[in-house]
Amino acid sequence: MRLHHLTATAFGPFADTVSVDFEELNDAGLFLLTGPTGAGKSSLLDAVCFALYGAVPGARGVKTLKSQHAGPAARPEVVLDFSVRDRRFVVRRTPEWSRPKKRGDGLTAEKASASITETTGGGDHFLSARAAEVGLLVTDLMGMNADQFVQVALLPQGEFQTFLRASSQDRHDVLQHLFRTNRFARIEDWVHEHSRGLRDRSGRDQADVQRLADAVAERSGTELPAGLSGEHLAPAAGDGRLLAWAAARLDEAAGDLSAAVERRQRADTAREAAADRHRSAELARERAERRSAAAAVLDTLAETEDDATRARATLSAAERAAACRPLLGLLDQAVRAADAAETDRVRALGSLTEASAPGPEVDTADLPGLLRSVRARATRLETLVPRERAGRLAGRDLEAARARLAEAEADLARTAARAADLPEEVAALTSRVREATARSARREALSLALETARRRHAAARELPDADALVARLADAHRDARDRLRSAREQRADLLDRRLAEMAAELAGGLTDGAACQVCGSTDHPAPAEPARDAVTAADQEAAEARVAGLTEALDAAAASLRDAEHRRDTCRTAAEGRTPDEARTELHRLTLDLDQAEAAEQQRVVLQAELDATVRERDTVTTRQSAAAATAAALEQTVAGLEQTVGSVAEELAEVRDPAAGSTLEDEVRGLLSLADRVERAIGDVESAVRAVSRARELREQADETVAAHGFDRVDDARAAVLDPDRQRRLTDQLAERDRAADRAHDVLAELSAGDGTAADATPDRLEQLAAELVDADAAAREAARQLHLTEARAEAVAALVRRLDAAVLTWAPLRDEWLRAESMSRLVRGTGQDNHLQMRLSSYVLATRLDQVVAAANERLGHMRDQRYLLQRTERAARKGSQAGLGLEVVDQWTGDARDPATLSGGETFVVSLSLALGLADVVTQEAGGTEIDTLFVDEGFGTLDADTLDDVMDRLDGLRAGGRTVGVVSHVSELRNRIPTQVHVQKGRAGSTVTVATLVG
Repeated sequence: MRLHHLTATAFGPFADTVSVDFEELNDAGLFLLTGPTGAGKSSLLDAVCFALYGAVPGARGVKTLKSQHAGPAARPEVVLDFSVRDRRFVVRRTPEWSRPKKRGDGLTAEKASASITETTGGGDHFLSARAAEVGLLVTDLMGMNADQFVQVALLPQGEFQTFLRASSQDRHDVLQHLFRTNRFARIEDWVHEHSRGLRDRSGRDQADVQRLADAVAERSGTELPAGLSGEHLAPAAGDGRLLAWAAARLDEAAGDLSAAVERRQRADTAREAAADRHRSAELARERAERRSAAAAVLDTLAETEDDATRARATLSAAERAAACRPLLGLLDQAVRAADAAETDRVRALGSLTEASAPGPEVDTADLPGLLRSVRARATRLETLVPRERAGRLAGRDLEAARARLAEAEADLARTAARAADLPEEVAALTSRVREATARSARREALSLALETARRRHAAARELPDADALVARLADAHRDARDRLRSAREQRADLLDRRLAEMAAELAGGLTDGAACQVCGSTDHPAPAEPARDAVTAADQEAAEARVAGLTEALDAAAASLRDAEHRRDTCRTAAEGRTPDEARTELHRLTLDLDQAEAAEQQRVVLQAELDATVRERDTVTTRQSAAAATAAALEQTVAGLEQTVGSVAEELAEVRDPAAGSTLEDEVRGLLSLADRVERAIGDVESAVRAVSRARELREQADETVAAHGFDRVDDARAAVLDPDRQRRLTDQLAERDRAADRAHDVLAELSAGDGTAADATPDRLEQLAAELVDADAAAREAARQLHLTEARAEAVAALVRRLDAAVLTWAPLRDEWLRAESMSRLVRGTGQDNHLQMRLSSYVLATRLDQVVAAANERLGHMRDQRYLLQRTERAARKGSQAGLGLEVVDQWTGDARDPATLSGGETFVVSLSLALGLADVVTQEAGGTEIDTLFVDEGFGTLDADTLDDVMDRLDGLRAGGRTVGVVSHVSELRNRIPTQVHVQKGRAGSTVTVATLVG
C-alpha cells in the first residue's frame, strides 16, 4: 500500500483545505512530519486512517472530526489517493457533522458518507458510494482491518510501547485481533460446548446407570463404593468395575438365598420333632391318669366287697319268683343307655359327614387319624396365612399398576406420534423462514437505494426548471453586461467631451479681479464660450452613478447565474443521467421492492415466532416422550414383579388347597379347628355308645340265663312275676354298677398293660417344657419361612436390577466413550488436560508461534544496533496465577546475560526495543495479511528520549526501511531531526486553524 495524495477539508485542526503530495515524499523515501505540540501532526495520520476505514486511532470518536475553526456550513471531507498491488484508488469520506438549517434557525445532522473510485488507464471506475461497502472493500484490498493497519503502518504515539509492556492477557488479545486467530478460540469454545453437550446427553444415561447401581446397593443391603458414583461412575462403567461389583452383589444374594433355604429346612425338622415329643408326652399323661383312676376304682370295690355280698344274699333270698326283676331293670336301663349313646354317636358322625360333604360317610375307626390330619392341616395352613395376605395385597397393587401402565403406554403413543410429526413441521417452517429471510435481506440495500432514487427523482424533476432558470439568468446576465458596456462607453464619451470643453467650463468660473486657475492672471480678456450641449460635472456624475448601478446589477446577475448553475449542476449530478420518467419508474420499482421486502420481514417475524414455538414444543414433546418411556418401563418392571409375587403365592397356596375355593386360609383354619373339636367329641360319643351297647348285650345274656334258671321261658314271663321292683331294681342297679365299674377298671388296666410313653414325659413340668419347645420351634419355623421369602424376593430383585444395570451400561457405552473422548480433547485444547504438558490453550499456542516470529523479526533489527546489547525472548511462564501462559516477553541483556522485565528499561531503551518490536510486528502482520506491502509507514514520536548514538542507530534502521522501497514518515517535534531529515512536512497552528507546507532543505 502506497499513499499518493491526501486532501483534508474542515478536518480536525484544519479549518480550510490542506493537501499533502506524497509523490514528492515517496521520492525522498524519508520525511519528517514536524510542528509544535497540538498543531495537528497526528491529525494527518488520523485523516489517512479515517479515509481508509472510517475510524481514527485512539479514543477520539468520528463524530468530533469536523474542525472547530471552520464555519458552520463548511463541509468536512477527506480525500485519499492510494494504490494497492498496482491498482490505484481514490476514496472520499465525510464524517457525521451538523450544518445550519436552510430554513429557520438551528442545526441539522448530516450523515457520514463515503465513496471509492478506481483509477485505470481508461478513466475512473466508480465502485461504491455506501460507507459500509467502502470499508469492507478497503479491508479486503488491504488484507487487514483498522486496528491492524494502525499497528502496522501508523505506529501511533506511545501506543507501540504498550505492546512491549502489556500483560500476557492483553498481549493475547492484541495478537488474536491482529492475526485473526479467534477461530482457534472458537474451536476451543466449540470443543468445550460439544463436550458439554455430550455430557448433558450422556447424563441421562448416566443417571439411569447411577439410579440402578444405587438400587442394587439398596436391595443388597450394602453401601455403593465412592469409586462407583459421581464423576468416577463413567470410568468405572468403562473398565468393568461397576458390573463386577454388581455381579459380586448377585453372588452374595444367591449365597444368602441358599443359607435361608437350609435354615428353613432345619427349622421345619426341629418343629416336627418338637411336635412328636409333645404328642407322645400328652398320650403318656392320658394313660397314667386312666391307670390311676382304674386302680382307685378297684380299690374302692375291694373295700365295699362285704356290703355287696350281703346285698346279693338278701336278693337271692327274696328272689325266687322275682329273682329276675333287678336283672330285667338293669337290662331296660342298659338298653335305654345304649339307645341314647347310639343317638349321640349318630348325631356326631352326621355332623362330621356334613363337614366333609359331599364325601362318603365317616368311618369311626378313622376318627383318630382324621383328628391328626385335621390338626396337621390347620397347623400348615396357619403358617401360610401371611403369604395369602401378601398375595392379596400384591394382587390389588397389580391391578392398579396395570391401569397406570395402560395410561403411560397411551401417553407414550400420543407423544411418539406428535414427536414424529414435529420434525417435518420444523423443517417446513425453517425452509419458509429461510425463504422469507432471503427475501427480506435486501431491505437495507433497498432502503438506501430508495433514498438515493428519491434524491435522483427530485433532482430529475428540478433539472428542467434549473436549466430554464439558468437560461433566463444567462440572458439577464448578458443584458446586464451589455447595458454596463453601453453605460461605460457613454461615460467615456462624456468624459472626452467635457475635457474638450474644459476651457469653457473654466471660463464660466472666472470673476473679474480673481486670478485664473490656469494662468494666474487677474485679467480675462477673451474667455471661452461654452457650447449649447456642453457636458457638465453633473452630467458626468450621473454617468458615473449609472455605471456603478449597472455594475452592481451585473454582479447580482452573475451571482444569481452562478447559484443557478450550481443548482443545475447539483441536480444533474444527483439525477445521474435519469429523465423524470425514468427516475419516477425507478422510484416506483424500488418502492414496490422495498414494500415486498418489508412484507417478507413481517412474514419472517411471524414464521420465526411460529418456528420457535414449534421447536419448543418439539423439545417439550421429546422430554415428555422420554419421561413417558421411562415411566412405562418402570411400570412394566413393577407389573412383572407383582405378577411374579402373585404367581408365587398362588403356586404355594395351590399346593395346599383348591385355587377355586372361595374362602380364605383364615376361614379354612378356623373351620379345621372347629372340625377337630367336633371329631374329638365324636370320638368320645362313639366310645360311650360302644360301651353302652356292650353292656346292654351282656345284661341281655344274663337275663336270659337267669330267666331260664328260674324256669321262665321268656324274659317277659319273669318280669311279670317279679315283685317289689323298686327294691329289686335298686339292689340290682347297685350290684350292676359295681360290676360295671370293675369291668371298666379291668378293661382299662388290660388296655394299658402294654402302654407307650414314659412316666417322665407325663410330668407337668415336662409337659410344660415340651409345649414351650413346640411353641418356640413353631415360631422359629415361621420366622425361617418369612426370612426365606424375603431373601428370595431380594435375590430376585437384585438379579433383575443387575440385568437392567448391564443393559443400561451397554446402552450408555457409545455415548459415554464419545463424551470421554470429547472431554479429553476439550481439556487438551483448553490447556487443562494432563496430555497438554505446556498447559497452554490452543489459541495461546498459535499466538506463541506468531509471537516467536515477531520476536525474531524484532531481534534482527536489534542485532544491527551499535551496542548489540538487547534481544527479546518469549517466556513460557505466566506472570501470575490464572493469566495466559506462553505469551510473556523478556529482554535479554547480552552484556550481563540476565533476562529483564521490559519495565526496567530506560526511556530510550524502551523506545528502541519497542520500535524494533513494532516494526517486527508490522512485518509479520503484513505477511499474515497475504503479502500486502506497506510502502508508506509512519512513526509517531518517541525520539526525544534517545541519545545521539542511539538516534543514529534508529535513523540507520529507518534508512534501511527506505532503502527497501518504503516511505517512512517520522512524526516528531525534536529539533535534532530537522537537521537530519531534509524533506519535511511542517504543520503550523494559528488562531484560524492549522496549515500544512512541504519543504526540502538544501545543503
